[in-house]
Amino acid sequence: MQIAPLPKNEAARLSALKGLEILDTPEEEMFDEITKLASMICHAPISLVSLIDETRQWFKSHHGLKARETPRSLAFCSHAILGDELFIIPNAKSDNRFKNNPLVNGDPNVIFYAGIPLALDDQIKLGTLCVIDNKPRELNEEQMQMLRLLGKQTVRLLQMRKDRDKLEIEKKSAERATAAKRDFIAAISHDIRNPLNSLLGMSEMIKDQPITEVVHTYVDHIKNAGEVILNLVNDTIELSRLEENASVLNNEWFHLSQCLAVYDNFFKQETKRKKIEFHLKNEISETVFLLTDRRKLEKIIWNLTTNAVKFTHHGSVFCHVFLETKADENANLIIQIKDTGPGISPEIKDRLFQKYNEFLPEGCEISGSGLGLSIVKLSLEEMNGNIHVTSTLGEGSTFEVKIPIVWKRDELSSAKAMDEAKKAAHIPEFLNRKKVLIADDNELNRKVLKNYLRPLPFDITETNNGIETERILLSESFDIAFLDIEMPGKHGTEIAKSISAMKIHPILFACTGLCMPEEKQQILSSGFEYFMPKPYLKEELYAHLTEIAKIHP
Repeated sequence: MQIAPLPKNEAARLSALKGLEILDTPEEEMFDEITKLASMICHAPISLVSLIDETRQWFKSHHGLKARETPRSLAFCSHAILGDELFIIPNAKSDNRFKNNPLVNGDPNVIFYAGIPLALDDQIKLGTLCVIDNKPRELNEEQMQMLRLLGKQTVRLLQMRKDRDKLEIEKKSAERATAAKRDFIAAISHDIRNPLNSLLGMSEMIKDQPITEVVHTYVDHIKNAGEVILNLVNDTIELSRLEENASVLNNEWFHLSQCLAVYDNFFKQETKRKKIEFHLKNEISETVFLLTDRRKLEKIIWNLTTNAVKFTHHGSVFCHVFLETKADENANLIIQIKDTGPGISPEIKDRLFQKYNEFLPEGCEISGSGLGLSIVKLSLEEMNGNIHVTSTLGEGSTFEVKIPIVWKRDELSSAKAMDEAKKAAHIPEFLNRKKVLIADDNELNRKVLKNYLRPLPFDITETNNGIETERILLSESFDIAFLDIEMPGKHGTEIAKSISAMKIHPILFACTGLCMPEEKQQILSSGFEYFMPKPYLKEELYAHLTEIAKIHP
């Protein structure tokens, strides 16, 4: 096998190719139509638009072939771009340049090849339009002429992409700015979540110790402050996703009382500290299930109630939830949050849902991010809902939310769901001892996780870097492994890829402060079964372990 030499103008060729900004872009119909037509004309099962960069040939279109790229050293197209005319190999098995090529002797069995160089300005050869068959053959004159014409059309399409108008350039600039903002938010989120994990986790550990009531109060204040910071981080991410239209509705069937039970307990504790009252009136039966975006609904109720509690210093906060049902399965979910706070002036009311509009009623010393109501408004727009505000200065405010939903009644499913929710709240029950690895370069993070796992029959091993983690996992047998993602030595996703490829491997938990949706998807796709964002939630951890205990008791 011979490897094609580099073209004399290789530097200029690569610069022109990169200038097209086409490498690693998704398939496009206009190029797929070219390859399909080339296959039909030449009666060839495979046709490609192949672009040659430094190390590979990458296929902008790959009709009849699943692969998107192959090494440049094996590419027939690397030879084709050295000339100006159609490059034809009737039988690769009898050609010294190719007969030992793995692409000839293995998949996709390239025996016949014909490629026309894709040339810019007759000098810059970007790649080829080629047809491939797995048997020796020739092309007739008409087929060769048609392949040349299709090659010219492919070049025109490439140039058309390059010569985008000003609007497209501005669009890309805006997208880059959005991406930069997203990266910044992701980085800040990660850097805040890691110390928050230690702060909230250690406060839980202190509360488990025999301490005085005064110290217990101090720890509660620390924990509450950490939760405020966490909510701010989550709100910033949520608002960013909504503004980018990157947020999508995730409708699911669920029982609203499961959400409201946690909500009710939390705000009763919060209002007790402020010496005001909190009342929840839920008129939706426990046998009724709703179909809507549960996470967004919880966020709406949570943000509105948080605001009401924050600005109310005397009296009470009242939450009323009910359905305006119709003849069929459609209904409006009504949520009313009423407080006895200072009220909202008309001029403030007009800009209440604007981003960063942090209004402070007279006498109020509490500040916030000014994001909560913006998130409520944008989320409601996604859910086709609306919100109405009534307020009287000195007497209080009422926020009424109306969201169209689908509902059904199912008594058996309701009972089962409530039973599952109760089970999830308890410590997981393992019948056999489990060997567990905790890998994190932060000692406090390891301590927090160990404390949550202490009641379980786990034999725990600890590591603090990626290289040692992979070595231990490859040499010893573990049942469960909790892996930090950004460890020194080796990235957690690299470790997960190698470990998950083993026939028998531990159940892998990704423990990380990288919590943007695209980051979570990328992490899980590397081989992790479970995703544990920092700061850790004990309830979420126990729910995952309960699920594991059912399968591996």
